[in-house]
Amino acid sequence: MVVVFPRCTAAGGTVPRHELVDKPLTRAKRIFHTFSCDSKSTCERLKHIKSDDEAVRMELYQQDIRDRFIEILTESGLEASQFASIDHDEDFLKIHLPERGPTIEFMADTLHYLMPLDKSVYKGIEAHHPYPGGHPLPNNDSQDVLAYAEFSRKEKNNFQDFRSIDSVRILSFWLHEWVSLDEMERQGVVSCHFPCPDQIETQKIHDELLSARKWLTLSPHHSAVYIREYFGEEIAFFIGFLGHLCRSFFFPGVVGLLFLMVTLTITMEGHRLDGLRTFLCVPLSVWAASTLHMFERKTARIKQVWGVNEREAREMPNPDWDPDHTGECGKVLSSFITVCFIAIYVAVISALLAWQFQSVRESKAVFQGTSLILSILIKAGGLAWRYLAPLVVSLENRRTLKGYDDQLAFLLSGVKLLMTNFPFFYSCFLTNLVETQCGQSFQEVASKVWIGYNESLIDSSVKEALLKYSFTWETRFRSEYGTSVCINGCFPPDWQHARADSRTNCDYDVSANLLTYFVFMLVLDTLFLIWPIVMARWEMHKEYRKVQDSDSGESDLPYSILQWEAKKFRYIYDSWGGDRVNDFLDLAVAYSVVACWGCIVPPIATLALIVLFICLHLRIYRMLYVTRRPYPHASAGLGIWKSIFLYINKTAVACNVALAAIFFYPMRLQGPGEQLILFIVAEHALLLLQEAVYFFIPEEPSDVISIKYFNRHVLAVLQRRRDQENLIPLQKSVLNHIDLTLNPDGLNSECSDDSSEGSQTARSLLP
Repeated sequence: MVVVFPRCTAAGGTVPRHELVDKPLTRAKRIFHTFSCDSKSTCERLKHIKSDDEAVRMELYQQDIRDRFIEILTESGLEASQFASIDHDEDFLKIHLPERGPTIEFMADTLHYLMPLDKSVYKGIEAHHPYPGGHPLPNNDSQDVLAYAEFSRKEKNNFQDFRSIDSVRILSFWLHEWVSLDEMERQGVVSCHFPCPDQIETQKIHDELLSARKWLTLSPHHSAVYIREYFGEEIAFFIGFLGHLCRSFFFPGVVGLLFLMVTLTITMEGHRLDGLRTFLCVPLSVWAASTLHMFERKTARIKQVWGVNEREAREMPNPDWDPDHTGECGKVLSSFITVCFIAIYVAVISALLAWQFQSVRESKAVFQGTSLILSILIKAGGLAWRYLAPLVVSLENRRTLKGYDDQLAFLLSGVKLLMTNFPFFYSCFLTNLVETQCGQSFQEVASKVWIGYNESLIDSSVKEALLKYSFTWETRFRSEYGTSVCINGCFPPDWQHARADSRTNCDYDVSANLLTYFVFMLVLDTLFLIWPIVMARWEMHKEYRKVQDSDSGESDLPYSILQWEAKKFRYIYDSWGGDRVNDFLDLAVAYSVVACWGCIVPPIATLALIVLFICLHLRIYRMLYVTRRPYPHASAGLGIWKSIFLYINKTAVACNVALAAIFFYPMRLQGPGEQLILFIVAEHALLLLQEAVYFFIPEEPSDVISIKYFNRHVLAVLQRRRDQENLIPLQKSVLNHIDLTLNPDGLNSECSDDSSEGSQTARSLLP
């Protein structure tokens, strides 16, 4: 691990020496009062920080904190080295925990760290039906799956050797027992802290995942294995899921490409176009329902090999948690703020879509000016909620960091997915109701709907087609009955050549909005991935240029990999280096648009396939060369994002069925009753098909289940051997009064003798 300490301003650093620190003891307690009870005694050994009554100069405060930090490293038996930055404004402290030796064994034992068993342990496991013995069970990928158990120094020969990633984890867990490095960074005591980068490992990942010859052959399982050894399971599962999405988008991408080729070569209008799009609703719904399920099934073996299927991440406390507040009022307030934000956003988007309806009702353009404004508003609303969501979640006073992160992901994704998909939902299903026009006669209302409408210019077949988009509405006012003629909000824009199966204005609008937003979103997200690469290069160049322009005579010094790592961006929320929440959210938004509305404009799936494939490699490049190496957190899969994608899949089924039952021809001309019946029947049929897929293709393969129970048996055998000496208690009981002989009273029953004689007589009578 590397911890970077800034120097004072007099030495070219950023620490103001003479600045006063108010309430120094309270601030110091936030650093040293962590998990371990003994860590509280660290504050008692502070030299200059004794109470909150008197402010302390920043120089004395930071020196006191740094001295206690070095004391913790010394008492922990850790190795450390120090060197100055290239411009001498910071000190780099490199902390090393050897992968072999009593120090790491003691820490792993104390922290109850999980380690895989050694294969030699299985040689002592005897066969016990139905469990084999002598060797670990291999899965269907021909990998030997070893059980995981808490490390014990007494039985260290039963475990595999510690790896580099284990050393990083154990070191970070151990230090967190005594000191909060994040709080030290917030208070400016340290500039940053991060696991040491490994140039050999990063080059290995680059060669295996980013080389041009492997761009088209990259597999999700292959990429996750390489990422895991360096970045940990959390990022490995994300990269693996992104790779899986790229592969799963191949089906809708090819369908979208074929759809584009057919529509460009053959005139596809009216019932042919809507018939084809209605047909695509079914396979698109099945694809959405099976994508996540197949990923979970494929990764079930990976999770078992990595030992994360039964392991949960360590619960880190939330440093902002206030024990004096329950958070109940905060939850009510956060819900109120969320509802108000959604209401304001829905009102603004509805007003814009109403303006689009009035201004471009006769337009058939693929791209429209209002569509671009809509795309900008969607991204602006998402950006505003991105900054507001952490403040809203902080009101709930979550106790742990995992609880805070899960709630942030759920709240941020829920609102942003609603913001993204609401405009398309409005255009498809609400415009037909909201924009309905009524009048005393069809001629009157038609003049309102179609500019320049003249009934004498159309023949009877056109008028008959237009009449299908109208209906009569009976009204009652003060016991007087009246009849009005109304035209739906979705109608053919060209009234002179209208047919019953003509594309409606809503169809043109939502198609333009979808294509414009999707292109806008993908271009913007790609730029946001490229821009940090440029910024990281510029920061490194700027610091190196600073040294070259100085007169120190050290312009020829090399720029070390650790100094380069310190200038990279953190992998934390709302950082240019990326973060888990927004990385998953970008995928969820793009996936939801294709899954819910892809059958309206199928080519957007082709565009998504290309852009996701590029973004996969850009994200891997960003993690290697732009993002500061994060701590390798363990994770048993997708976490909260699995539930979020499941909600998207169920919503996609409902949207696709609703498009076929309400939006596309011929069902859009049917009455509400027929549309509702078709929607209910078709939705339940697809949901039943989805559940049938889950039932016949379980999430856990049979080999995973067998290995799970076998490894439990191995751990139980080891536990029994460990407790063998404790099976016989020290004190014995006196049970001489218990007699369980077959005939305790020595009885000789006559009935039994008679029965014996009777049986002998019966045998004598036999032939």
